[in-house]
Amino acid sequence: MKIKYTFIKSSLAFFALAFAIGAGAQTINPMPKVSDDWRFSVSINAWAPESWTTTTAGKLSKSTYSSISDNLNSAGGFAQLTGEAHKGNWGVMADLVYWQMLGSGSKTRYVPSRDDASLYAGVNGKDTQTILTMAATYTAYNSNSLYLDGLAGARYITSTTTLDATAKLALDGTTVASAAKYPSATNQTIDPVIGFKGRARIADTSWFVPFYADIGKGPSSNNGTWQTLIGIGNAYSWGDVTLAYRAMGLHLNGAVGKTNYTNAGPQLSATFNF
Repeated sequence: MKIKYTFIKSSLAFFALAFAIGAGAQTINPMPKVSDDWRFSVSINAWAPESWTTTTAGKLSKSTYSSISDNLNSAGGFAQLTGEAHKGNWGVMADLVYWQMLGSGSKTRYVPSRDDASLYAGVNGKDTQTILTMAATYTAYNSNSLYLDGLAGARYITSTTTLDATAKLALDGTTVASAAKYPSATNQTIDPVIGFKGRARIADTSWFVPFYADIGKGPSSNNGTWQTLIGIGNAYSWGDVTLAYRAMGLHLNGAVGKTNYTNAGPQLSATFNF
């Protein structure tokens, strides 16, 4: 946990330094230049959402909530990247969100009247989500104050929950019987999406408002997805730094039910242009 919080503090310090360095620099036009030359960008994102999850199986339904702190405390591996390539008005984009959420619990009970006999049960859980959005883009409007791309593509979503459950019977500290189960369940879909993205310049400064929105519908009547983002950013000669609020909804059908995820929270991004 100490390493995780150290990483988060270091990331915040990096973005604060980037803003400070740019504060006294010359004004950079944050609006992309549309030309026949190729232009590329790569963004490294740090998204820390809170989560709402509703699982439905038949007539049974259960809802859970995880705060930003809960998600950070249980986070395993993660990767959050965005890449774009443009030539003229046309372009392509890809956005990856990958994370693992870890959890565990255990309990030991002693057999009545037998202090030397105990029953142990423990479980380790891991939920892995991969969300990959790929789309073609077209610049619908480009001026000194507003840049707007339309987009059409698909979002691949997969969510896998794996449990490692064990039980042990011990007598006088020695295991005499044990059992283990490793159940796993995966929900996945590919949903076509349409939407728009862009940025609006604040006066004639290097500051701008980034925005994004899309919506998609999968092959089943209960499958669907949406995503929105809005924030504030500052442009530099090498790229830009943004602080935004990002929200995403995922609706997945499985073999025994459906699960709705909603994730929303702040995101810090560093974008490098080349």
